[in-house]
Amino acid sequence: MPAADSKRIALDWTKAHDVFPLERHLHDSMPHLVAAKKALLNGSGKGSDFMGWVHFVEDHAPRVVNDAKNLAQRIASHSDALVVIGIGGSLLGTKAVYEALTHSFAMANPNQFQRRPVLLWAGHHVATDELSELLDVLDQYSPSLLVVSKSGTTTEPALAFRVLKQYLDDRFGARESASRIFAITDPESGTLLKLSQTHGYPTMQIPRNVGGRYSIFTAVGLLPLAVAGVDVNEFVEGARQARADTINEKNESLETNPALCYAAIRNSLYKEGYKVESLCHWTPKLRGIAEWWKQLFGESDAKGNTGLFPASVQFTTDLHSMGQYFQEGERHLFATHIRVLDESSLSRGSQKRKVRIPQPGLADGFDYLTGHNLEQIQSEAILGTSLAHADGGVPTLIWDIPEISAFWMGYWLYINMFACGAGGLARGVNPFDQPGVEAYKVNMFALLGKPDMAEQSVQIRARLERGQRLRSIGLIQNR
Repeated sequence: MPAADSKRIALDWTKAHDVFPLERHLHDSMPHLVAAKKALLNGSGKGSDFMGWVHFVEDHAPRVVNDAKNLAQRIASHSDALVVIGIGGSLLGTKAVYEALTHSFAMANPNQFQRRPVLLWAGHHVATDELSELLDVLDQYSPSLLVVSKSGTTTEPALAFRVLKQYLDDRFGARESASRIFAITDPESGTLLKLSQTHGYPTMQIPRNVGGRYSIFTAVGLLPLAVAGVDVNEFVEGARQARADTINEKNESLETNPALCYAAIRNSLYKEGYKVESLCHWTPKLRGIAEWWKQLFGESDAKGNTGLFPASVQFTTDLHSMGQYFQEGERHLFATHIRVLDESSLSRGSQKRKVRIPQPGLADGFDYLTGHNLEQIQSEAILGTSLAHADGGVPTLIWDIPEISAFWMGYWLYINMFACGAGGLARGVNPFDQPGVEAYKVNMFALLGKPDMAEQSVQIRARLERGQRLRSIGLIQNR
């Protein structure tokens, strides 16, 4: 584990305070955040049935790590690919950490760039093209399936599982197919648990008191990441250290508790009229982290027609498209950057590499950068961008992360979970439910002809017919 005195995560909010005088507002809000922190620790208040994640990393995760590593060895003994079937919290965290800690081009040459089975993804959409093309790719592997769902009745993963199970049955036969299917589900009830018991699929548990978007440190994340060769011991250790730092009774100040500080800043800026937070990451390897973050805060904050809208951009790429909006668009957003202090590439899991700018003899005007590391150039770009956007009236925060590693990914993810939970409770909402997510499902089930929803189907189709009255139709030329 990295020494606490040599590496640490920090949240710099200087460029937020320069735009809007935050300090007084933050100190006023800290008592509410401290009370929310105690509610999380005590398992009290709104959403108390789903606060199990707070202590899970300390009380249960080490045992789950051992179980996950044992089952991962079994999977890896006969499979060189694992298809993780899930949606939302059942998939986003795993995918994010996997992409952050895996060679960006592992799929191009997995034997050279990756020692363990590759992870592939399904059940997070109802798109014909991608699922069809996944079936094409699976022919190159000896795959297994991992179905992640508390209930087993979520439409997207359930349909993907049907298709992929049929693929395994056709290719390997029913008996071997069953030996290649694994599940992570509710420990006591549900369709997926019943299917697993009927067909003999090995299972691990999603704790009943842990919601999907807070589940990355349970078997939901630990089993597939262990299959892929991620150091899940260090990943959990990072979360355990973050928990210890955050819950320490002596650590309840803005200066020493980044989780509470971040929650206080978000709530204060929202109260002052900032409606959008954009997470700005500076490497494609963190694109998945941004997607996980968007679900975490989007589902948790958005209650009763309130809440910040979480967006994300990848810089410097999006500075050439969205940069203009950040600089001169409507002043209703603030930016939160992730700066990796020691960005490097792990080639074949061993040697750190840097990219140094060469002197190739080109008259391109960039000789002044000869000998610079690309990492140094990126660091200056982050500072220059945050200053420019702050000058343009955008409050700007910077997360400083020592490096992209299992430990620091675990630490940062846990801090954000705690900030999200505490911030929601302090604002008076339940950050652990998502009642609005069910609305689309009701309409979809009715339109698809679910047997007990015939009357709703008639009503919805009538509404859709009446609604199709304002359309602009393009011309088609005969060819």
